[in-house]
Amino acid sequence: MGLFGVANGADGDLRPGLPSQMIEVHDPIRLMIIVEHHPEVVLKTIQSNADTYEWFINEWVHLTVIHPDTKDLYYFRHGAFTPYQPLFSQAPVLPAIEKAIESSMENLPVYIIQ
Repeated sequence: MGLFGVANGADGDLRPGLPSQMIEVHDPIRLMIIVEHHPEVVLKTIQSNADTYEWFINEWVHLTVIHPDTKDLYYFRHGAFTPYQPLFSQAPVLPAIEKAIESSMENLPVYIIQ
């Protein structure tokens, strides 16, 4: 509510300060949806419901499409799907996750653990 509080359920009681308290410990994240389908079909589908489309166009929910034939990735932004190139072709490999967990207080990247 106005970026200064959170409504407490159906009661509507305003709990000021809660949004700030949550980001002191947790990084704010958004839901990422990945769909394997043709980008033009997914675009038409999300545009068919104005309320749901608002989630994607305002980037409250992120949307990525994997083309079923080419396996190319497309990211939805500014009302259209644009090709996406990952920064890495393969995730780093770790023999064990313990050292990575013990050595950092930050969020961990994606690893392949052997």
